[in-house]
Amino acid sequence: MNEYYSCMSIPTLDLHQLRAFTLVVQTGSFSAAANRLHRTQSAVSHAVRKLEESAKVRLLDRRNREVRPTEEGKRLYRACESVFATLDAAQEELQQDRGRAEGRIRLGATVEFGCSVLMRYIQPFLAAHPGIEMDFHLSHDLLTPLLREDVDLAIDCVEHPLTELQRTPLFREAFMVACAPAYLATHRIQDPSDLSRCTVLSLDKECAWWERFLTAFPKTRRPSFGRVIAINHIRGLITAAVHGLGVLIAPSYSLQGELERGVLRPLFPTIRPVEDRFGLYQKTAKARLAKHQLLRDYLVDLSPAEFGA
Repeated sequence: MNEYYSCMSIPTLDLHQLRAFTLVVQTGSFSAAANRLHRTQSAVSHAVRKLEESAKVRLLDRRNREVRPTEEGKRLYRACESVFATLDAAQEELQQDRGRAEGRIRLGATVEFGCSVLMRYIQPFLAAHPGIEMDFHLSHDLLTPLLREDVDLAIDCVEHPLTELQRTPLFREAFMVACAPAYLATHRIQDPSDLSRCTVLSLDKECAWWERFLTAFPKTRRPSFGRVIAINHIRGLITAAVHGLGVLIAPSYSLQGELERGVLRPLFPTIRPVEDRFGLYQKTAKARLAKHQLLRDYLVDLSPAEFGA
C-alpha cells in the first residue's frame, strides 16, 4: 500500500510545458521560445513556472537577464531532447506509411559554399522528395543556431567536437592564392617571398586566415607579409582582389568564375595550402529521422565539379 501511494505522488509532467521548457533552454530566452511556439512570452513563462511547481524543483536560473538551466534543468533537458526526437521519429514513421518522406528541413551552410555550390545542386534532392520542404540559413556561425535548433543540420568546415553532435564527412575544401593579372604584372610576383612587398587580403588583421598557406612551409622559411587589408567576408575578398587591392587566399571553388573570366590568376601552383574538410552536423538525437538520413545520403554521394571531384 505504501508503495502504491509513493508511486501516486510522482508528479505528472505536462508535454506542452516540457516543450516550452526545452525551447527556453535551446534559445536562451522566453521571448525566443514564445516566437518559436507562436505563443505569448507570458504564456511560456507561465508554462515553465507550472512545470517547476509540478516537478517541485527549480529548473531555470533567471538571474542577470540570462536564462540558464540549473543542474536539475540540464538533466531534464537531456531527457526532453531524447523524448521529442523519439516523438518526431514516430510522427515520421506515420507519414512514411503514406508512401513518402515528409516534413521540413532547415539546412545551415557557410555563406560562400551555400551561394556558390549548395544552391546549384540541391534541386534534384527536392525534386526526388516532393514531400520535404527545405529552408536555408547561410551564416559564418552555424554552431549557435544548430544547438538552439534554429537549423536542423549544418554543412560547416569548422570542427565542432561536441558529444551531442553527429558529424558526417563530406567534401574536401582546397584553397588557392590568387590576384588580378594587372596586380601580378605590377608587383612581379614569382615567389612567396614577394608577398612581403604586396598587400594581402585576409578575413582578419592578424592573418590567421593565411595559416593554411603558411603551414605549407617550414617555420624558418615562411614568407612574411607587407600590408594587410582585413575584409570579413570571402566574397568581399574576391571582389577586392579582382579590382587590384591585393593578393587573396580563398577556397578554390569560390574562385572558379573569376578564373574562367581571367580576372584572377592563380599564384604558386606547386604549393598546396592545408585543406579543410566540410562535414554535415546534426544533433545525435535527431540523426535517425528519415528526412535527415535522405539528405545525408544525398550529400555524401554528391561530387560538385567546383571541388575538383
